[in-house]
Amino acid sequence: MNDRDVYLKLAAMAEELMALSEQAETLVGQTGLRTAAGTVAGTAKAIYDHALGGSEH
Repeated sequence: MNDRDVYLKLAAMAEELMALSEQAETLVGQTGLRTAAGTVAGTAKAIYDHALGGSEH
């Protein structure tokens, strides 16, 4: 699995977690899913920025 594949998979997982948060029965469940979605989306963005976007630091 290359970096692009990892990015795409993580981005899809973040979208799925956010969609699941809308179905959560409690605020705790909703918050947990949204927090997880944000974390996974942030990881996907980091991979995109560093591995695919060519950002240099």
